[in-house]
Amino acid sequence: MFRKKFLILGLVLVFVFALSVLIIDSKELDLPKGLHLTWNKDKVSSTMVVTWKTTTSEAGNTVLYDTESKRGDPALYSYSTEGVAHTIEGLESYIHDVELKGLSTGTTYYFVCGGEASGYSEERKLRTIPENPDHIRFVVGGDWRKGSIDFPWGRDEISKLMATYDPYFVIHTGDFVNKAFRVSEWDDCCEHMQETWIDTQGYTIPIIPIIGNHEVGTKDEFELSKEDARFYYEYFNLPEIESWYSLAITPYLHFIALDSETYTNSDSEQYIWADKILKMVEDTTWKIVGFHRPAFDPRGEGKSEYFLPLLDQHHVDIVVNGDVHLYERLQPMNPAVSRGRYFPFEEGTVHVVAGGWGAPLYMHYPLWWDACGPISTYHFTVFDVYPDVLYMKAIDINGNVIDELAIRKELAEPETIIRCRETANADDISGPAPLISFGVGDSPPIMSISKVGSGTVVAAGLAWNCVNDGWRANEYEILFDKVFQEMVPGSKDVLWYEGYGVAYNTAECSKLLSALTELGYSVVGDKTEPITMNLLEPYDILVIPQLRLGSGYEGGDPTLLPWSDVEAIKSFVEDGGGLLIMDAHDYGGNNWCRVQNKILEGLSAGMALQSDGVYDWTDNWQQGWYPLGDVDPMTNIGKAYVGETGKTEIGLFELSTVIASPPLYLEKVAGGARIIVDGRKTKADARVILKTKENGGGFVRIQRVPDTPTEFVVVDVSTDIPSEFIEWPMTIEIYYTDDAFIASEIKKEELLQMYYWDFEQGMWCLCPESGVNVDRNCVSAKVYHLSKFALMARP
Repeated sequence: MFRKKFLILGLVLVFVFALSVLIIDSKELDLPKGLHLTWNKDKVSSTMVVTWKTTTSEAGNTVLYDTESKRGDPALYSYSTEGVAHTIEGLESYIHDVELKGLSTGTTYYFVCGGEASGYSEERKLRTIPENPDHIRFVVGGDWRKGSIDFPWGRDEISKLMATYDPYFVIHTGDFVNKAFRVSEWDDCCEHMQETWIDTQGYTIPIIPIIGNHEVGTKDEFELSKEDARFYYEYFNLPEIESWYSLAITPYLHFIALDSETYTNSDSEQYIWADKILKMVEDTTWKIVGFHRPAFDPRGEGKSEYFLPLLDQHHVDIVVNGDVHLYERLQPMNPAVSRGRYFPFEEGTVHVVAGGWGAPLYMHYPLWWDACGPISTYHFTVFDVYPDVLYMKAIDINGNVIDELAIRKELAEPETIIRCRETANADDISGPAPLISFGVGDSPPIMSISKVGSGTVVAAGLAWNCVNDGWRANEYEILFDKVFQEMVPGSKDVLWYEGYGVAYNTAECSKLLSALTELGYSVVGDKTEPITMNLLEPYDILVIPQLRLGSGYEGGDPTLLPWSDVEAIKSFVEDGGGLLIMDAHDYGGNNWCRVQNKILEGLSAGMALQSDGVYDWTDNWQQGWYPLGDVDPMTNIGKAYVGETGKTEIGLFELSTVIASPPLYLEKVAGGARIIVDGRKTKADARVILKTKENGGGFVRIQRVPDTPTEFVVVDVSTDIPSEFIEWPMTIEIYYTDDAFIASEIKKEELLQMYYWDFEQGMWCLCPESGVNVDRNCVSAKVYHLSKFALMARP
């Protein structure tokens, strides 16, 4: 019995001792939690702030770091920086901030944080932004507070997906927590970042935070102070003034964070500060401003309209917002000029609402100012910014791209390279009617250039000019050389495509190609069909000298060119290749431009070819029907041509014109699905809502057609999906702006209805199920076939 009691007592003592050791170890190992990275200085390429939380102030304020991995051994790191610990009432723990200064730009650093007394974190990795990178990627999104039924699933999945895009940083548009003064929510927020904000290369992703309304713990909207959002300012180490701040990301990109919770006016401290900063960065190529509450809110009057004069005055490129838990992108707006219409990118500001990082999703109908959405789905946005172009993609929780945007500062619109001299129209106009007609006294464009992705497209009505004896020496070989080098500097390998009925093949154009060979080009003819990436891969430049598919008398048949060929060409160009696509006017009504235009449309090149045959009968370089043209010496190609030839003049032969294409949207849709094709993404002003049957995939095309005196919004809707694979009716929605309605002189919006063009009758007919929503500026109708559709007032 004595031995049994002794054994039990011994076991109890061992248990108590082990428990005490665990408690002591637990207290001693007060390891960092909620680690995240921010900047508190404008010098984002040479500084970084490391922030974490512990239960005591003695846990250590040290970051050890090196440019090589030391596998977490504190004794091996070359650099050490001390920071500070701070706390406030109600926090019951300590926040540690360590600012790393004097870092090398564009450099990887390995680091641990903590202290000797309580231990260091595991080794992590950060990277500094290069001082002037060729491009920079970052993510924008927000609103991951509690409240949704599936929380934290949505937040966590979006963060994991976001990290796979390897951004340099994330701009978070606010609403980190549901309750501003609930410590457990702040801890969960920061621990979430520590666990998931690690990219595919192992880098910890920094955050640029913006204050949201849920970070504020007061009901008084007009007497706000930092005390009202004290936990936000405690957990995030921010640049002065903290509530609003400015970061020079690269020499061509500047970001400004504003506080939409501090209601203000033009005399307020925040407004005056923002006006001063925007003046200072006026010459920066890209200016992006972020604040939580949208100035244009689909739910009603925006809470941040007082920022709009700043944005318009200083031409801010992009505004990013949260608060509304959905995705929405506006057309470029400039309310200082007009609140009733949208503008070109170079004149307006694009507002993006990215409020779907895991908070309860909202739903709303589209409004006239929307370019995309509202879309009720978890999402984030990815920005890729270059010195002269900005790309944005909105990504949903399944990895689908739900919206895309490209803004260019160079070649924002197609640029004309060659114009014909004063002309008169040809007598033969038996082909498709041109979208834009040219008459006596006009100087029609003959060659234009446009950017697509990383590559370049040149469209030219010069196909017949390339044939033997159809051009003068020391003109077209020089022109093509300058075109090729502008499209792909250093290019040498050219594919002269000969498939799909090409007439202007290498044999017909042998003299021009020989001249190009003498200039150092390798020009290869190839008749391979279809056009594939494998076919295009070896080449720098693709030349398409007029595809001839179908009956030219009926305008060619673009359906005979598979969309897969167009997609291959698009991939080739987007990856940095050059495309020269040419057409020509042929007597007898042989007009093939629709085939060429299918390629231009598929590439979103913003150009269209017209087989309209404009001629100059008075100023010919040769007797008869040879007109003259001039290169534009203000363009890069024109300047180079003039520099070598000493003239702007160039001879033309059986030419056709190139015009800027009216707004057009093209989308590939799947079979067996309900789909919304949103042409507003490219200012085509219409949505198509359809349901396809199994095996009913294909392309839907929406094009905004120029208005006429009787119809003030006209769109052309078509598809290559066979009618039997569509579940009819489908819904067409056409949107109009306030300014457009006023200009139409229609007396009442309630009179608006949708009409379709009846090709057999040659007249507009009323869509029988048409209705107008005057709040959304939208007319919708159920339709049973596709055609051109227009908004008009019923009698």
